[in-house]
Amino acid sequence: MNWLSGSVTVRRFAVDGPRPRFFGGEHLDRLRARAAGTQRIASADGVETGWTGGESILDAAFAEGKNVWPDHLLFDLWTQTDRLPADLLKAYYVADLAALASRNPSGYPSSRQKREARESAKDRLREQAKDGRFLKRKVDPVLWDAGRNEVYFGTTSDIAAARLCSLFGQTFGSDPTQVEPMARGLTPISAGTLAASRHPEAKSERLSEFVRGVTPDEPKWAVDEDRPDFLGSEFLVWLWHIAEQDSDTLECPDGSEATFLFSGGVRLDCPRGQGDDVINSDSGIRTPEARAALAAGKIPTKAALTAVRHADQFSFKLDARTLAVRAAKLPPPPDDATGRARDEHRLQAVRDLVETVEQMYFAFLDKRLGPQWQDELRRIQHWIAGRKAVA
Repeated sequence: MNWLSGSVTVRRFAVDGPRPRFFGGEHLDRLRARAAGTQRIASADGVETGWTGGESILDAAFAEGKNVWPDHLLFDLWTQTDRLPADLLKAYYVADLAALASRNPSGYPSSRQKREARESAKDRLREQAKDGRFLKRKVDPVLWDAGRNEVYFGTTSDIAAARLCSLFGQTFGSDPTQVEPMARGLTPISAGTLAASRHPEAKSERLSEFVRGVTPDEPKWAVDEDRPDFLGSEFLVWLWHIAEQDSDTLECPDGSEATFLFSGGVRLDCPRGQGDDVINSDSGIRTPEARAALAAGKIPTKAALTAVRHADQFSFKLDARTLAVRAAKLPPPPDDATGRARDEHRLQAVRDLVETVEQMYFAFLDKRLGPQWQDELRRIQHWIAGRKAVA
């Protein structure tokens, strides 16, 4: 389970249902009932899903000592895809069509022969696929945090996220043998949903005009008018501004302090849908290219950050839309921590990482949706105009 070693990727989902008091045998039984390979029901796109125990792609065993922790339930989402390789299908089709057309006086294939060649090529591949040679399997780690009643997913893929939500609801939702479901399903957490949960009025907000006459009311990539995910990009602009103009330390709403810096590349997209810039550097925001892109009206959608809170340092890549973190490096456990105590420290570090990003974002939201934002926006506009002059 990569939750317990190496870097981690975390995409968050809110659990729709009561917070678990503890995890135990009943949760493991639900996982076993939908373990990898037990359902044999593939979706319309030919993908089969299930759960694994986390030790390997073939691990179908679930046990309290391995998967259950005081406040966490660890397991993996397993996906199996059986797709016929397009290049081989084309090769068979060309060969079969040539054989059929060779008998024609004109030398050209007919429409009927094209259909026959297409079907014969598929039949040959299906016959070869019976031994499983075209199967592709992968696993993505899942962590259910009872303390926050959230599920953390170890990939940022939207397709994988949809499969997780579907299987999680089937596994822990309504069950004929149970009076109450453990959880009704999952709701993806994004910059917009998190903003609306803290400030309901955020749903009516529009993109701040960072560059006068250039920035639109809403970015082209907005997926839902009632979900202002663009606030995640505004968050990165605000961090960029205060890092250069004010201080690298934030006072968080919970009373803690977070010190941060941009520690790698940054991606800026045009909210009008007219291109993007990816700047890879030890400090991408300080490059002339990044400053020129910002001054031209582009806004950051991904950035590499390092943050320190409660003396714990986290380095990660942040997706502004979903607030998911990738390739996050967690603080090491104490030198004297071994075995299960070491793993528990690691799981707490994952939760601390999530809370650090959330508290930094909340500090922005309280200012962005407060009465002082117009003054702050004017400062940012003047600062960006200065970036244009420098560029």
